[in-house]
Amino acid sequence: MKANQGEYCIFTTMQWSKLKKNIEGRFADSVKHRVAIFSTQYNNPKSSSGRAWMTIDGKEVANLSGLESWARHGAVYHETTPTVCKTHPAVDEQDRTAGFLVEKGEFSRFDLHSCCWEYLQLGVEKALTHKSPLIQLLAMLDKRLGKRRLLLIDVAVLHPLVRTILDFRLEAEGLKKEGERTKDNKI
Repeated sequence: MKANQGEYCIFTTMQWSKLKKNIEGRFADSVKHRVAIFSTQYNNPKSSSGRAWMTIDGKEVANLSGLESWARHGAVYHETTPTVCKTHPAVDEQDRTAGFLVEKGEFSRFDLHSCCWEYLQLGVEKALTHKSPLIQLLAMLDKRLGKRRLLLIDVAVLHPLVRTILDFRLEAEGLKKEGERTKDNKI
């Protein structure tokens, strides 16, 4: 199914609970019970808005709001999300707010759903080099990604959220001390 570039479209690929279970089932043992992804839809007859979020040790680290994405960009899909729907451009590095891992409206729950589905179709190496930060983030948590490969990842090219998840995974694997930053990680 192809949508016109100006169309607002949503495609359902799998029930969220099943998608979440499949994704979290791929998490490495060191992070499995510490990281969680969530999604909810607000039942508003005028919109299908909602949000997704990610937590580490119960603390929210990313908020992916469809309403904020739509309000800021007029589209709910990020340009790196695999979709034929209308997308919005990525945030330039110089426009990032200091201390924010994700800008408001940068990603939506629709981005997360699409990226989770796409991730299930990819090998870990393809996911690591994918243009979508959300797919790269899922790869950083994957049990198929070994310790030696984790240490070889070039952090300079990663999205701030992905760099933080990489730091978390390295720490969880005992490959770095708590609070220590990966070289070139400017967060």
